[in-house]
Amino acid sequence: MKVTGSEQDQVVFSFGLWFCVCVALVRSSNHTLIFQKESNFRNCSCFSSIPDCGFALANIACNCKTVSSQEIDKSSPTFSYGSELVVWVSDTATVGLLLNYSSVPNLRLSLCSPNAVLTEYLVIFGLKKLWVANPKANAYPLQNITIYSTGGTAVKSSLQNGTGFSFYISFLNMALLNGDSKLKAYSVPNVTNIAEYFPDLHYDATSLPSDANSSFVTFIYV
Repeated sequence: MKVTGSEQDQVVFSFGLWFCVCVALVRSSNHTLIFQKESNFRNCSCFSSIPDCGFALANIACNCKTVSSQEIDKSSPTFSYGSELVVWVSDTATVGLLLNYSSVPNLRLSLCSPNAVLTEYLVIFGLKKLWVANPKANAYPLQNITIYSTGGTAVKSSLQNGTGFSFYISFLNMALLNGDSKLKAYSVPNVTNIAEYFPDLHYDATSLPSDANSSFVTFIYV
């Protein structure tokens, strides 16, 4: 059977499309994306990376649903997110409502507002790695820092001594989103009583788990 030129082109196109889909699947990374839309939030499940602050693309390429601000109760138990969470920050106050006292192992914060971010602290549980992005920053548009890993020195030491940490808590200065200076972190292991170690630290003690008797406390600042 003779194959015409148009049929050949169609076969080549179909193969090329199949190849691109396979490559996209290989390169994909499933993660949760949250951003603000007016007074509500969009909670999206994305199978590939979306450029920072690409709201229109996220609504098309990701599986998104709207979550009203009223559905988020400050008095409810802390939120727990999967392995990777991306948050596009338009308003630090609403981000605090979402993230404060939540459990996030890998977090990426991207500033999507032209306004400078003032000093305001977030408390994150179980944070392993943090990425901070500000596309408009001249000095540090993209930074990342590893808080701890299973092979980290502090964690190895705790395992060797049989004093494994029961709880990991990080205090983030939201001003780090400005991208004006280098990201820094200071960790204190084996904190048995956070209030005694840091008496001037302001946080909601009732939001801490009752079994947080040996904490790995990290301060992330600029």
